[in-house]
Amino acid sequence: MLARAWAMGAGPTGGVVTIDPDATLVDTYGPGKEGSTFTYRGEVGLSPLIGVCGETGDVLAVRARGGNAHPGRANAGFIRECAAAIPSAVRERVNLWIRVDSAGYQHDVFNAAEALGAVFTVTAPQRSNVRAAIGALATNPTTVWIPALAAEAERGSEIAETTPEIGSTKKDRRLLRMIVRRQRTSAGDQLSLDDLDGWRFHAIVTNLPALFAPAEEVEAHHRLRGGIPEDAIRQLKEDFGLIHAPVQNFFGNWLWWQGCALAHNTARWIRHLALPPEFQRCRGKRLRLAFFNVAARVVDHSRQLCLRLPRSHAWADAFIEALTRIRRLPAFA
Repeated sequence: MLARAWAMGAGPTGGVVTIDPDATLVDTYGPGKEGSTFTYRGEVGLSPLIGVCGETGDVLAVRARGGNAHPGRANAGFIRECAAAIPSAVRERVNLWIRVDSAGYQHDVFNAAEALGAVFTVTAPQRSNVRAAIGALATNPTTVWIPALAAEAERGSEIAETTPEIGSTKKDRRLLRMIVRRQRTSAGDQLSLDDLDGWRFHAIVTNLPALFAPAEEVEAHHRLRGGIPEDAIRQLKEDFGLIHAPVQNFFGNWLWWQGCALAHNTARWIRHLALPPEFQRCRGKRLRLAFFNVAARVVDHSRQLCLRLPRSHAWADAFIEALTRIRRLPAFA
């Protein structure tokens, strides 16, 4: 279905497809839910992995996990699963970009991305070696800081980069490009022991050479994981049922979440292919109110079935136009 929807025009249009894997928490209630246990937040629940296409918001894969699963567990295998879900016709003509938070800062993720021939950007956690590299960069008087892009430019954030060696063993040791963003702290901000001279530092690592993309563009692209991917997971949970684990069986809940992902994707395809622009990023509740749960009547008139909408329906014209566009789509894309 993903291949057919993307062939109809609902897929990414640029030369890059970004995979955004992330873990989320689903609270459970009552005894006996398989896999349900205390999470790192001290609540009882499950911790599924969700893989999202960063350009479109389509869910590529869902993997059920127990509540005590670390956010970074099995990320490498899940990334391969998400990459396999990308239609082959798209995969042949685009570059793959894997974008992960600090849970993906592990050599298995780096190796999986390189095996797929993909670019990766991973948030670097504030470990001792990362802090040392950031400190050396920040205190070096020859470091050139350039303005950040997008929203961070308005905050006065700046970008610089270095190339540290990471890995504790000879097998894992590698040189990666580390891009550091420093942001000026202001009154009322929660201060940190890692702040230096009034600056707060955030770092990412990437295998993308500086020759192909400037540091500020790479950093700005990595920050986009807080946009469409996070919104897709929020809609999955709040609008399409992934916030629930309705059955006792572990695999039954996994199957339920697959159905939630399918409903989410189908709603996105309808919004993109059939609905007016103002509905492109609307919530599922508004979508159901305006188009799915419409009070109408099916009548038989002159041996033809007709759908009669109420005159008071606010989106009647958009409803009719959506039906017309859907009927024009090719039967087999």
